[in-house]
Amino acid sequence: MSEGASSYEAAGVSIERGDRAARMMRAAVEGTHGPRVLSYPNGFAGLYALSDYTEPILASSIDGVGTKVLVAKALASYDSIGVDIVNHCVNDVLATGARPLLFLDYLGSGRLEPGSVAEVVRGAAEACRALSVALVGGETAEMPGLYGDGDFDVVGACVGACERGEVVTGEGVEVGDAVLGLPSSGLHTNGYTLARKVLEDAGVAYEETPEGLDRTIGETYLEPHRAYVHETLALREAVEVRGMAHITGGGLPGNLPRALGGLGARLYTDLWEEPAVFGIIRSLGGVAEDEMRRVFNIGVGFCAVVPEGEAEKALTVVRDAGCAARRIGEVVAGDGVEFAS
Repeated sequence: MSEGASSYEAAGVSIERGDRAARMMRAAVEGTHGPRVLSYPNGFAGLYALSDYTEPILASSIDGVGTKVLVAKALASYDSIGVDIVNHCVNDVLATGARPLLFLDYLGSGRLEPGSVAEVVRGAAEACRALSVALVGGETAEMPGLYGDGDFDVVGACVGACERGEVVTGEGVEVGDAVLGLPSSGLHTNGYTLARKVLEDAGVAYEETPEGLDRTIGETYLEPHRAYVHETLALREAVEVRGMAHITGGGLPGNLPRALGGLGARLYTDLWEEPAVFGIIRSLGGVAEDEMRRVFNIGVGFCAVVPEGEAEKALTVVRDAGCAARRIGEVVAGDGVEFAS
């Protein structure tokens, strides 16, 4: 190339760095493949054999992890972000009644750091393996000018399937049904713009350990989003599940009504444990309770609605699957969510 000639590398995009990142993550990705993932030589798309269904319905979800990536960047810790994006999307698919089957990821950055990219994807692959979900493809994009140096974003998409008659719509929910709450592991992947601002305004560094925590606030903020696949599949084998909700942005007031078929719910806040991180955010930021409930999951990551007569059996099943679920309320006439103690 002549002196002064333009090149992709000089413009800020390195094909070699992208290839190196792909090599570093290949084994982790292929480790999630089972017999239904088909070999496809040209690699333009992932192929998955959809079988064993009579009248299959596909469920799909796409999402990102929001500004939680800024916490990961500040702490130079990236594997949990990969877990986050898988579990967030998988839970969304799960709430429809479908079984999550396959996943794809996307990572865009200003400058690809192969080690960091591989760390994110290895985290995603680890989460996929734990849930028997195939990581069938993904994309890494280097876009200087759109992203600053060190800036990045992570997005994922999940596809699942079920029989048409297995779709959970909430239409069968009745007044008096029990609302079960499955505990969250912390903030999950929502509310980080507020959560970060609270620390910034209070002058609290990620390396500090506020009273009530057994590790730094940064490590607490990076706690991975919990998945509820094993518990929910076991629950649906044992009892009638009439509605399900993944508690994400909007909290319980914004998400639980989507599972109630037009009815409402009364929840009792003293029936579940709230992780300490929420109390710290509430206290440091002087955040009003209505705002806490609207922004954060406040300790409930997933809800299932079951007939009152099957509530105790349902709780036993979920607990046997390793999740300390609790009955947190009941379905009522009207709409929306009301909180009581």
